[in-house]
Amino acid sequence: MKTEWLGKMNFLAYTDSNRQILMDVKKESGGLGAGPTPMELILAGLTGCTGMDVVSILGKMKVLDEIESFEMEVNAERSEEHPRVYTKIHLKYIFKFKDQPRKEQVEKAVQLSQEKYCSVAGMLKKAAQLTYEIVYL
Repeated sequence: MKTEWLGKMNFLAYTDSNRQILMDVKKESGGLGAGPTPMELILAGLTGCTGMDVVSILGKMKVLDEIESFEMEVNAERSEEHPRVYTKIHLKYIFKFKDQPRKEQVEKAVQLSQEKYCSVAGMLKKAAQLTYEIVYL
């Protein structure tokens, strides 16, 4: 992976999978607001990692066809002092099923992701309090 400075606070990362990610900061911080901040990307990585785990596990449980929608929300607190690391992260898994929610399977899938499979969650737990909840619409 490599990252190139484009000027101001713009950086373009080239991933090992041949993808590009533009990073920036808000205008008040000297950027153009042209892309997510590196800290936002950490939270996006967390939701992507755990979301992929959950979908994979629910697929093996033959539950995916019963899900109408699945999304995640994340709220995080950062320390006031530099480095301004995340100190608390709360994930909300939001499911809508076509009929009856398959709560037991969903709870097992989320638990496995959080406790065993999600590398990003495992790494962040070393620095922050990571909590989660499951919501059924």
